[in-house]
Amino acid sequence: MHLKAFCRKNQVLKNKSMKLKNIVKYKLLAPVNRLLSLKYDLEKRSILEVQLQGGLCNKLLCLFAACEIAQKNNFQIVEPEFGWRKKILFSDIYDIDFFNQSMSEHFGGRNIMVTAATIRNENLKKKVRYDKFCLWEHSGKSLSHLRRHKVIYSNSMMIHVLKSLKLRKEFNAIVDNHLNAPIAVQFRIETDWVKYSKRKKVGTNETLLIDPQQLVEMLKDIHMKEVFFTTGEDQLLVQTMLEKSNIKSSYFYDSHLEYEINAAINFEILSQSQTFIGLSRSSFSNLISLKRHLILNNPENYIYNYDNKISKRVDYGLYTSPHDSITISPKII
Repeated sequence: MHLKAFCRKNQVLKNKSMKLKNIVKYKLLAPVNRLLSLKYDLEKRSILEVQLQGGLCNKLLCLFAACEIAQKNNFQIVEPEFGWRKKILFSDIYDIDFFNQSMSEHFGGRNIMVTAATIRNENLKKKVRYDKFCLWEHSGKSLSHLRRHKVIYSNSMMIHVLKSLKLRKEFNAIVDNHLNAPIAVQFRIETDWVKYSKRKKVGTNETLLIDPQQLVEMLKDIHMKEVFFTTGEDQLLVQTMLEKSNIKSSYFYDSHLEYEINAAINFEILSQSQTFIGLSRSSFSNLISLKRHLILNNPENYIYNYDNKISKRVDYGLYTSPHDSITISPKII
């Protein structure tokens, strides 16, 4: 018992140390970044290169921040890199022409995103800025503000970007072919989530890493007969569990596609499904719930990570705390 307590305390100290290192890193870079910014201003550089962090939806949160910075400073953005296992570009997942057309009304009619090919072919490297913005921190501050004030701005950059994300044409048929089940569920059981759950502290009534069989039993309790589900790993294991409980199931995962292309396709399937069940600690679930409720006008969004039951969320996907997600309904401005 004492050893476990020591290990938990040691892990907490490690996490705090990492956060402190990141803060110190960006504080030390701040003077250098200001000098770089001044240099780029003098050189009239107006195309910003950005680095996105995390998995698909954490990268999207960073993209929201990047677009906000670009709008504020009258910049364009080099199309950013995505990819979990290998590097791919924004345009490998999304329709970049549609994105630019949709976003242009918020950028004075200009294209917000410049393709990597355009930068290379038109020799625009001297127009590119390499300012070291901490997009994750910027996004975190924006979300904290919304949560603190219990509000969502319908005209915010976050909403503009979500509305402007459209899969490449060849992926849309995949989405259409997986919209038959009445309910869609995210099983968050991947290796990275297992590691995260070991160091993340949550409340006593919250389940961060669920036993997939437990979630299957929850679905069985609400008399579910057919589901579409998504998870980044162990799809056949989940499908077998569902079948043993007499629940017909389907999923999409193509090993020939990059991991985040799979994630983006599943994001759209879950967004367009009749009913969605996820968990409030996942940015994937939260952005899906936000798009469904605020943009697609579908309030049928639920979580399974609180009080050992499936509960309807009313927060438009804003809160990570499961208690807040089912009790706080933010004002839409």
